Amino acid sequence: MAKSTSFFKFNIRPWVFWPPFILLILAVFSSIFFPESFVEMFRNIQLIILTNFSLGFSWVSLAMTFLVIGVFFSPLGKYKIGGHAAVPRLNKISWFAIVLCTTIAVGILFWGSAEPLSHFLFPPDFKGFEPNSEEAKSFALGALYFHWGFTPYAIYAVPALVFALMYYSGKSKFSLAIMLRPMIGNSPHRFWETGLDMFSLFALVTGMAAALGAGILSLSGGFLAFFPELDPTILTGLITLGILITFIISASTGIEKGIKNLSLFNLGFFFLIAILFVILGEKGKIVNSVLTGFGQYIANFSDLSLQLSGAGNSWTYDWSTFNFAMWMAWAPMTALFLGKIAVGRTVREFLLVNWFLPALFCLMWMGIFGGTTLDFASGNPELYKDLFQNSGPESIIYRVFEDMGYFKVFAQLFILGIFISYVTAADSSTDALASISMKKQDGDPFRSDTNLKVIWGVLIGFLSWVMITYSGIDGVRILSVIGGLPALFFLMLVSVCLLLILISPKKYLRDQ
Repeated sequence: MAKSTSFFKFNIRPWVFWPPFILLILAVFSSIFFPESFVEMFRNIQLIILTNFSLGFSWVSLAMTFLVIGVFFSPLGKYKIGGHAAVPRLNKISWFAIVLCTTIAVGILFWGSAEPLSHFLFPPDFKGFEPNSEEAKSFALGALYFHWGFTPYAIYAVPALVFALMYYSGKSKFSLAIMLRPMIGNSPHRFWETGLDMFSLFALVTGMAAALGAGILSLSGGFLAFFPELDPTILTGLITLGILITFIISASTGIEKGIKNLSLFNLGFFFLIAILFVILGEKGKIVNSVLTGFGQYIANFSDLSLQLSGAGNSWTYDWSTFNFAMWMAWAPMTALFLGKIAVGRTVREFLLVNWFLPALFCLMWMGIFGGTTLDFASGNPELYKDLFQNSGPESIIYRVFEDMGYFKVFAQLFILGIFISYVTAADSSTDALASISMKKQDGDPFRSDTNLKVIWGVLIGFLSWVMITYSGIDGVRILSVIGGLPALFFLMLVSVCLLLILISPKKYLRDQ
């Protein structure tokens, strides 16, 4: 284990903290001084990854989905994380709120309208649909469900469950490496463990920067719709500053206060805006969209999961492979936080809250917002195509609000929701970043160093703003996807470890 060192009155693991920190600073300066070269270099690396490992991302994701289903219905489902005497630290509603808000960040807000519109306007060649057709519209909803449903949440659930089982089944260091204990045992060689933690930390920071970039663009689009005379560069800087100030205030109060209260507020917002959307929208069309989405999701699940007809297609690379690579890049580090807050719950409860319920929530949300967007776009496809190509995907949802006739109501709620959503996700994710940057935690695992959380939060905010301003959000998104390749192999091993635990729980778990 890397020795800890003092750093501004708190302790860090230098080989975990400094390399990714320095690399991220270099990325910031590269995007400022060499924006085109920076994006082009990493775009080429991304293309190599997507082209050569596309099937691997799809097949491993599918295998993890089936593994989660198997564990859910197995006798292991009755096992309590931490042993029989373990007591939950959060009530079920707070637990679900934190899990949901940690995993979706601003994703469902940003892509709920933009992604299905893209599939509708530019359907995949291998399906043979005409753009703007009814077939493309139905497929768009099914593809949206596929990218935001049970498969991506299985990618999160598997490593989070393995970490929870291993971390609370003995006195273990807060490290990704303990997920591999069923395969390698208690290895005395810790160099590779430090490298694993270091790389996953880098992947999550870039992933959160990409999510924040999407949030900043969405907020900017909302403010510019109200105040078109504002300078976009200054506006994005002020938005970033506002998010960071709110995040720092929340970060100082810990999981059981700051993160919990923000998540509950955020969850309430999600339900409020979804209910208002249904009440003020066309209920019949919304219900039809949700049902159509489910039907198309089931109909296309095997094809999209196994790439039966889309292998080697640019649409598959740009959407399915890209999305799953992103989820995988974030999953190992996010799993540390999700596993940490699961103590005292059974495995079946864990999968219900970390896999089934959030996936179901996302499907309902995507059906409501994606379906409404497609209904309006069907009536005026050229307008929506022009907006998508010239004003960016962040402009689409605000056009939907305008077409509904309730622009001010929804736009103001949406702006608030994006703001709170990212602060909540940043608080949860930086908790994991801080925990893994610290030396071994000897006290309460629910407590992490606030100073480290603030440092990572500020760096993420600065990275997002700089890249949006100088090289575009594509730069940081590409950077975060590259982390999906090593994560792919790591998650394959973690899945094998969960299978070993499933087969012989008494061998690996406490009180068995």
